[in-house]
Amino acid sequence: MEVPVTDGSWGSWSHFGTCSRTCGGGIKTAIRECNRPEWSPTYVVLMKDRCKLFCRVAGSTAYYQLRDRVIDGTPCGQDTNDICVQGLCRQAGCDHVLNSKARRDKCGVCGGDNSSCKTVAGTFNTVHYGYNVVVLIPAGATNIDVRQHSFSGKSEDDNYLALSSSKGEFLLNGDFVVTMSKREIRIGNAVIEYSGSDNAVERINSTGRIEQELLLQVLSVGKLYNPDVRYSFNIPIEDKPQQFYWNSHGPWQACSKPCQGERKRKPICTRESDQLTVSDQRCDRLPQPAPITEPCGTDCDLRWHVASRSECSAQCGLGYRTLDIYCAKYSRLDGKTEKVDDSFCSSHPKPSNQEKCSGECNTGGWRYSAWTECSKSCDGGTQRRRAICVNARNDEKVTIQKCSEFSCPEWKSGDWSECLVTCGKGHKHRQVWCQFGKDRLNDRVCDPETKPTSMQTCQQPECASWQAGPWGQCSVTCGQGYQLRAVKCIIGTYMSVVDDNDCNAATRPTDTQDCELPSCQPPPAAPEARRSTHSAPRTQWRFGSWTPCSATCGKGTRMRYVSCRDEDGSVADDSACATLPRPVAKEECSVTPCGQWKALDWNPCSVTCGQGRTTRQVVCVNYSDHVIDQSECDPDYIPETDQDYLSQNPFLNEDYHPRSISPSRTHVLGGNQWRTGPWGACSSTCAGGSQRRRRVVVCQDENGYTANDCVERIKPDEHRACESGPCPQWAYGSWGELCGGGLRTRLVVCQRPSGERFPDLSCEILDKPPDREQCNTHACPQDAAWSAGPWSSCSVSCGRGHKQRNVYCMAKDGSHLESDFCKHLAKPNGHRKCRGGRCPKWKAGCSVSCGQGVRRRNVGCQMGTRKTARETECNPYTRPESERACQAPPCPLYAWRAEEWQECTKTCGEGSRYRKVVCVDEERGGEVHGVHCGMSTRPVDRESCSLQPCEYVWITGEWSECSVTCGKGYKQRLVSCSEIYTGKENYEYSYQTTINCPGMQPPSVQPCFLRECPVSATWRVGNWGSCSVSCGVGVMHRSVQCLTNDDQPSHLCPADLKPEERKTCHNIYNCELPQNCKEVKRLKGASEDGEYFLVVTGKLLKVFCAGMHSDHPKEYMTLYMTLVHGDSENFSEVYGHRLHNPTECPYNGSRRDDCQCRKDYTAAGFSSFQKVRIDLTSMQIITTDLQFARTNEGHPVPFATAGDCYSAAKCPQGRFSINLYGTGLSLTESARWISQGNYAVSDIKKSPDGTRVIGKCGGYCGKCAPSSGTGLEIRVL
Repeated sequence: MEVPVTDGSWGSWSHFGTCSRTCGGGIKTAIRECNRPEWSPTYVVLMKDRCKLFCRVAGSTAYYQLRDRVIDGTPCGQDTNDICVQGLCRQAGCDHVLNSKARRDKCGVCGGDNSSCKTVAGTFNTVHYGYNVVVLIPAGATNIDVRQHSFSGKSEDDNYLALSSSKGEFLLNGDFVVTMSKREIRIGNAVIEYSGSDNAVERINSTGRIEQELLLQVLSVGKLYNPDVRYSFNIPIEDKPQQFYWNSHGPWQACSKPCQGERKRKPICTRESDQLTVSDQRCDRLPQPAPITEPCGTDCDLRWHVASRSECSAQCGLGYRTLDIYCAKYSRLDGKTEKVDDSFCSSHPKPSNQEKCSGECNTGGWRYSAWTECSKSCDGGTQRRRAICVNARNDEKVTIQKCSEFSCPEWKSGDWSECLVTCGKGHKHRQVWCQFGKDRLNDRVCDPETKPTSMQTCQQPECASWQAGPWGQCSVTCGQGYQLRAVKCIIGTYMSVVDDNDCNAATRPTDTQDCELPSCQPPPAAPEARRSTHSAPRTQWRFGSWTPCSATCGKGTRMRYVSCRDEDGSVADDSACATLPRPVAKEECSVTPCGQWKALDWNPCSVTCGQGRTTRQVVCVNYSDHVIDQSECDPDYIPETDQDYLSQNPFLNEDYHPRSISPSRTHVLGGNQWRTGPWGACSSTCAGGSQRRRRVVVCQDENGYTANDCVERIKPDEHRACESGPCPQWAYGSWGELCGGGLRTRLVVCQRPSGERFPDLSCEILDKPPDREQCNTHACPQDAAWSAGPWSSCSVSCGRGHKQRNVYCMAKDGSHLESDFCKHLAKPNGHRKCRGGRCPKWKAGCSVSCGQGVRRRNVGCQMGTRKTARETECNPYTRPESERACQAPPCPLYAWRAEEWQECTKTCGEGSRYRKVVCVDEERGGEVHGVHCGMSTRPVDRESCSLQPCEYVWITGEWSECSVTCGKGYKQRLVSCSEIYTGKENYEYSYQTTINCPGMQPPSVQPCFLRECPVSATWRVGNWGSCSVSCGVGVMHRSVQCLTNDDQPSHLCPADLKPEERKTCHNIYNCELPQNCKEVKRLKGASEDGEYFLVVTGKLLKVFCAGMHSDHPKEYMTLYMTLVHGDSENFSEVYGHRLHNPTECPYNGSRRDDCQCRKDYTAAGFSSFQKVRIDLTSMQIITTDLQFARTNEGHPVPFATAGDCYSAAKCPQGRFSINLYGTGLSLTESARWISQGNYAVSDIKKSPDGTRVIGKCGGYCGKCAPSSGTGLEIRVL
């Protein structure tokens, strides 16, 4: 766009300088510049405009073209080495030399060999809420690649990558604010690219070299799924020894007491270079820092807890009961208690274990009918039952409860495979199956409408492709030569040029081709040559394509055009080519035969009994069935004319026809023939098998009637091998090479030899090779790297050839190593193409292109115009000369020319400077290739330069406004360290690291206080306390306070808005019904064990009372599902089988009696439960009470407990079942199980309503049991 006319305006005044005199009168000056608007250069997107000068007005997004071209040497873009020359973008290397192929290696070194750095890689999958430190990326790192894989394979994830400086200043995704779109972050000369959080694989990557430390973190929020972070980067190799130190911020150790205790952080030995935790032996000789401590267990107290009360000693009236008291940890957060050792409560006096009680003197309650069937089989239904009150009126009601709240069968899917293409658009696959619990079902059981897709498209990086430019001019002006064109590997919309290795070498277009211009005219012959005999002209035979055959069947002829041509391509007389062999112009041709064989009927046998012979006539007929000459039929397919014959009595079988004893070898054309049906289905879907025809192979005559004399030898097969292809097999790639300890992986897929992939279930799943394994086969070599020798000379002196060099793995000390030690590095090429120059061709003209040469021609002795004679038959004195001197243009002179040195690369200290050195043609003045001048005499183009020492100074910006409008806040400013050096007329600055500046860094943050904030206060209320009575009408209280914003007591709250502090409460409990079995004994005088109605948390519940004859009866809950289903419900099991190879998990984790096992686990057992004991005070199931449990084999196993010693490969076999259906109770959400032992794992599934729990637990050896902290807490439905 055109630059609009804008009047400039004056900028801001500078600060006043020093006084011009030290005493007396003087002046101070300040300056300002005409710099409004302020312009700043900017790069544009369009490729064609890359070398035009565009500038942007400061503070706006508009930009304008100010010049047609930028200054020569300006980079074409921010991410390329190419530079602008005379307004055009020219290819350049990282050494800033035009047409250079120099590239930066993975260490960021221009033209380097990847030996100056090493790769640091790792993973991170620990989750804590907030920001979690992954790794510290040191200054000087290159090729940073960080990926965070979503736990679900979708873009919605609760883990996000974040970057901050080593000072804690966030560069990406800080302050819990996440960027969803793509973003670029510039740090010095390096650009870090961020994919945005809206991706299944979140990525941070950069190829440049970063000049400051970066702290990689992961932000975990939401449901706190474990992140999956994988990172790698290259760091410079340092020669100094590694340093270690004690890091006092290690993991927290256990609390000294369950409540109100203290815990300490364990110091860990850390390597300075990469902050990796190492063995404590590395820091043995270093003093340990003072431990970091903090209070722990502050949310709980230790107190004596009344666990249970026995029944009252009196059934009616005053009595006493005993208390079960133990030391408990009381949670201040939720009021729950957990039993601990009594020694923890030794500082408090233990209460008395007896208290007074009063027995109830009446009874009553509801009686229930059986529940109806559930309205739904899964995903939640309802069922009903009748309840009758045992009183004078027999009141009746209908109760409803939820049932079948376990999930219906649902679709499950596996992980997506890798994309089947390496670039562009492709597909990836995954398995999809129907599952219920742990079992896989037929797909028909699940809803087909909701079946997830098993294939989806995937987009890999854009494919690179070859681009060929236009052909250049022919290398000669006449005759045969060659021409060249540029062939580049490009990628993307803007056709960025990339390395040729990124394109397919097999499809590379040719960059050279032959060209032919009109033939060069021979030089005029000398006068004596004109008078001599003419030399023989150069001629050749030329011929065209064959005509079609003259016959459509049988034999015919075909012709082509043949002519004699001279060296100009013109038609010459045939006699001029008489000395050359003439190509044929006519030849016979053969097409399909014109006739077919026809066999007539067999003649009678030569004998009437026994073995004889029979004959028949075979003729050649055309397609009109007329007899023609036998030469018109194919002699290789003539039917048999005679055969052996076994004669029988003709009167026994008049329909008997002769059959061949020895099988015939040909098919009878025009007579009887074999007829076949279609092939049947294959007996196997892969790996061969056999197919049968759907009907028998029959012999029929020309009219389709059954015949008996078809030739057996050519009878078609009734069986053939299937073409179903081979069965898919497991295929796997090579292991990734690691050393020094670690994990290596490989790709394992189910596929056919052709490469066609199948789901894993199509192969034998038990034979699947492992795709990962631990490796620690050899120590990592120190600084091993590929080393290459010098290139050999080109294999040819002209044309295209190749050169080679030795490439070997070398240690830092120069010794040769095995190639395996360098496998993790890219190996340099040992072969490359070369061109030895154009091969010479015999041409008319001088033998040289410049200077003195010779011209040659053929001279021969000839009789007449055709016949060649020996040279002795011609007069030797009149023989024309065959060679003469010639003078080509003078040869050019070449010399090296060096331009002026450029400015030093540094403004102070040690630097370097460059100059341009080119080879020039001194006559023409043009630049030519350096080989013409000789590389040994080339002047140097780089030298070191030493300037005055560097000076540094702190630069501070203006203070910002206060962060608050009232009260205490802060303001901040920019503080940086800059290098100062003298320019043309003033000082100029460039940013440096803070360590270079002298003295302390000026503060960048300071407090500020504007004014006092106005005071406001509000009423705040606490929770309601418990009711003052256990039954009937009572009161309950809560706290009400007037507090300011700083939580200070105040009198500013309006009194008329004060909330109430007390209110009446009506306890719904029936004060006359028993609340435990002891009260049943006291109130009802019952002494027999049985089912009784109790009031539990305000609801009527049927409970089994046991031990009613004693003073301390116990409460049990009858498990009705055990009565219905037997041992398949409410059981606990410790599985007794143990695998011979505990590192496996055979049969996909399913249990089989024919496993490779031994049954010798001594802790094995199986217990089923008809009743479980319940603690009505803490509302928990006492799992260790086995009074109503039946142990079928082995040792008794507590309720809700399972385990095994089967496998160490996450393959649990121990099981337990809880089914509280029909009891009126369910487990609360706080019920938890913990895994104990070696390699212990558990798989616990709870129904949504808490009435059903199924668990699988085990290890080697391991088990699971309810957590002692939560227990099996229950609630009344």
